[in-house]
Amino acid sequence: MWIIRWLLFLIVIFFLVGFLSQNSEPKVQIQIITWQSPQLPLSFMLFLAALVGYIVSLLVAVINQLRLRSEISAQKRRNQALQSELERLRNFMIEEEGTESGVPHP
Repeated sequence: MWIIRWLLFLIVIFFLVGFLSQNSEPKVQIQIITWQSPQLPLSFMLFLAALVGYIVSLLVAVINQLRLRSEISAQKRRNQALQSELERLRNFMIEEEGTESGVPHP
C-alpha cells in the first residue's frame, strides 16, 4: 500500500513541476498591507495559495481531532464512574434482599 501512495505522490509532483515550468510567464505581485512579494509566476502563487489552504485545513483538522480525543477520554472516565456506581448499587440491592429475607446471600 505504501508503494502505491509513493507512486501517486511522485506522479503528482511530476505533473506539478511540469505545470509550473510550462506556466511561468504571467508574473504577479501580492501586496498585503505594507508588505509586497517579489514578482513570481502566477502558477507558483496558485500553488502557494493551495499549499497554505492545505496547511490551514490540516491545522483545523488536528485541533478538531485533539478536541474529540479529549471528549472521548472524558466520556470514558464518566462511563467508568457510572459503571462502578451501578455495580455498587447492584451489590447494595443484593445485600438488602439478603437481610430482608433473613438468609444471607453468598
